[in-house]
Amino acid sequence: MPLVDMQDMLGHAYRHGYAVGAFGVVSWNILEGVVAAAEKMRAPIILSISKSYPGTDNIESLARAVTEMGHRATIPVTFQVEVESDPASAEAAIDMGCCGIVFNASSQLLPDNVALTQKVVALAAPLGVLVVGQVGLIETGLEDDQADASGNGATTPLEAKYYVDRTGVGCLAVSVSRINSGGSSKYNFTRLSKINQAVGIPLGIHGSAGYTDDQMRRMIGFGAAKINYSAALLDIAARRIRDNVTAGASGYAATVAGVREAVQLETERCIQVWGSSGRAAEVLQQCRVRKPFALLAEKTV
Repeated sequence: MPLVDMQDMLGHAYRHGYAVGAFGVVSWNILEGVVAAAEKMRAPIILSISKSYPGTDNIESLARAVTEMGHRATIPVTFQVEVESDPASAEAAIDMGCCGIVFNASSQLLPDNVALTQKVVALAAPLGVLVVGQVGLIETGLEDDQADASGNGATTPLEAKYYVDRTGVGCLAVSVSRINSGGSSKYNFTRLSKINQAVGIPLGIHGSAGYTDDQMRRMIGFGAAKINYSAALLDIAARRIRDNVTAGASGYAATVAGVREAVQLETERCIQVWGSSGRAAEVLQQCRVRKPFALLAEKTV
C-alpha cells in the first residue's frame, strides 16, 4: 500500500500513549526483517535511512528500496531521512520522496538553530514532509528546582517552546542523558514531562540504546511518540554475522544467514514494549495516504 503521512502517524501515537519505532536500515536483509516484524505484530513503523549509518554513503538507491518495501507492506509505513545541519541535505532527502526529515542543528546557538530549521520547514511543509527538529540536550542529575536552569547545555522547557513555536517542526527530538550518582544511573524524567507540557507535540527519543524497558515506557508516558532505533539493531545484525564466521561460515550466504531473523525478533520485542503492536488498522483509518512523490515534486519554473 502507499506510504502514509508521518504527521498523522505520530499524532495518533502521541494521543494514544504509545510510540512508533523508527528503525534504521542499511541493507535488504535488515529492511526485510523490520517489515516482517511489523507485519507479524500488525504495527505501524517508520523506516529510517542516513548517510551516517555504516556503508550508506549513497542512500538514494536505499531510499528507493525502502519506498518499494513500504508499498508492498499491508501495515502503515512511513519513511524518514536523518540529515545533519545542512538545509541542502534536507532538500536532497525531500527529492528522495521521504515522508519526514530528522534535522539536527542543535550544536548551533539557539537563534542559528531556529533560522536553519525554519529554512528546512519552509522547504518541507508545502510538500507534506514532516520535520523533526532538535534543540539541546536533556541532562540528568539535577534537582527538580534546578531543572529549568540554563547555562549547562541542557534543554529548558522555555527553549523548547521558543524553538517549536518559531520553527513549526512537527516533532521535537530530545535526549535523556545518563549520569552515575552514588553508583546508580539517574534520569531526569521531570524535565521530559515539563518539555512535553510546554510544546504539546510528539517527542522523539534518539540514542535509545541502553535504557530498560520500564524507562522507555516512562518516556512514552511523557510524550515520546517516536523512538529512533538504529545502532542497537545494526549491532544485532553484526553479532549474528560474527557468530556465523566464528562457526566457520564460508561464502556470502552462509555469512549473513540468520540476520533477517535476528533483526525481526528484536524489532518484534521493541514493538511490544513500545505499545504499537496491534495498532495497524486504527492507524490506517486515521492516516492520510502519502501522495505519489512525482506529483509533490513538481517545481515551478
